[in-house]
Amino acid sequence: MSAAPPASSLVRVYWTAFPGLFFDYYDLYLFIYLERTLAGHFSLGIAASHWLQFTGLAGVGAGALGFGYLADRCGRGRTLLGVFGVYALGIAGLSLAWDYGSLLGFRLLASLALGAEWGISHTYLAERVEGPLRYRLSALLQFSLLGGLLAALAARFALPFWGWRVLFAASIPPVGVLALLRWRALLREPEPAEPAPGLPAGFATRSALAAGGSPASAGIASSCGGRPARPALPGFILCLALASLTIAGGTMNVFIAKDLPQSPWYTVLFWSAVAPGMLLGSGLVRRLGVGRTLRAYALALLLLSLACWLTGWSGRKPAFALGLALLNGIPFGLMGAFFNEVFAGHRTMLSGSAYNLGRILAGCAPWLVGVLGLRSGDNYFLFVALLAAGVYGLGRLLAVSGASVPGRPGHG
Repeated sequence: MSAAPPASSLVRVYWTAFPGLFFDYYDLYLFIYLERTLAGHFSLGIAASHWLQFTGLAGVGAGALGFGYLADRCGRGRTLLGVFGVYALGIAGLSLAWDYGSLLGFRLLASLALGAEWGISHTYLAERVEGPLRYRLSALLQFSLLGGLLAALAARFALPFWGWRVLFAASIPPVGVLALLRWRALLREPEPAEPAPGLPAGFATRSALAAGGSPASAGIASSCGGRPARPALPGFILCLALASLTIAGGTMNVFIAKDLPQSPWYTVLFWSAVAPGMLLGSGLVRRLGVGRTLRAYALALLLLSLACWLTGWSGRKPAFALGLALLNGIPFGLMGAFFNEVFAGHRTMLSGSAYNLGRILAGCAPWLVGVLGLRSGDNYFLFVALLAAGVYGLGRLLAVSGASVPGRPGHG
C-alpha cells in the first residue's frame, strides 16, 4: 500500500476545491430566495420568472459539459482558475443588471461556471486522494452546501438594508481572494502524472495524455478487483438516475420548508442538519459499500415518509423537513467520490453532467407533485416515499452489477 498523503497536502487540495462549490450553492439558492424580489424590481410575469430559473438550470448543464470537457483535455487545475473568472464576471453583471435581458444573460454566464464547479472539484480531489479517504473528503467537500444557509440568512437579514444588488456583488471580493489562493495552491500542486489508487486503471490524466496515453472509453471499472469495465452510457444513466432521485428529495424539502415558520434558529438547524448526514454516508460506505448504503438510506427515507404521511401529529412537517435534510446528506456525501469511480474517459465531463442534469430534472419535482395532485392532503409525503423506492432499486442494481469500491469486496 502507498503511504498516506501528508495532512498539509490534503488540506491544500480540499481548500482549493471547496470555495467554488460553496459559492455555487450560494448563488443557486440566492436566486430562489430572491425570486419575488427580482420579479417585483423588473416587473416580471410568471412566465418571465420561470424563464429566468430555467436559464440558470440550462446554464448549469451546459457548463458541466463544456468546462468538464476542457478540464479533461487541459487539466482540472487550470480550468478551475478559468471557471472562477467566468463566475466573477457573471456575478458582477448580475449586480449591475439594468433590464430583464441583461439579467437573463448574466444569469446564464454565472450558471455556466456554477455547472462546472461540481464535476471539476470532485475529480480534482479524486485524482489526489486514495480510496476510503476519498469518500470522507468528498463528503466534507459537500459541506459547501452550506452556501445555501448563507443565501437564506442574507435574504432574511441583509436584503432589507442592502438590496439585492449588494447580495450578488458581496461575493465578488471573496471570490477574488480565493482565486488568488487557488492559483497559489495550484502552483504547488501540479497535475498528477497518475491517478490516485482506487480510480479506474484506464483513466489517463492530462500528464499521461501528453506522454502519449489515451483515455479509456469504458465506465465502471473495479477499484480493487480488476472486474471488467462497464460501458459509459449505462454508467451515465445510473449516475443520472441517482442524482435525479436524491436531489429531488432535497428539492422537495426546500419546497416543504419554505412554507414553514422560518425563525433564524430553525433556518440554521434546517441547513446544518445535512452535514452529519454526509459524514454518516461516508462512514457507511466504508463499512457497507455504496449499494447497501443507498438501500439503507432508501429504507430510512421510506419509513420517515410513511410515518409522517399516516400520522396526524401537528409537528410532523418541521420534523419531516429536519429528518429529510439529515437523510439527504447520505447520498450527497457519497456521490462525488462514487461518480469518479464510474467513469474512465472524460470523467470530469460525464460525472459533472450526470450530477447537474440530475439537478435539472430534480427541479421538476414540485411541478410533478402538482400534476399528480399530491399537494392536497399532505400527499407529498407519498411522493418522497416513491423517490425512496427508486433509490432502493438503484442500490439493488449496484449489488447485481458487482462493481467495487475501495476497501470493500463490492457495492452490494
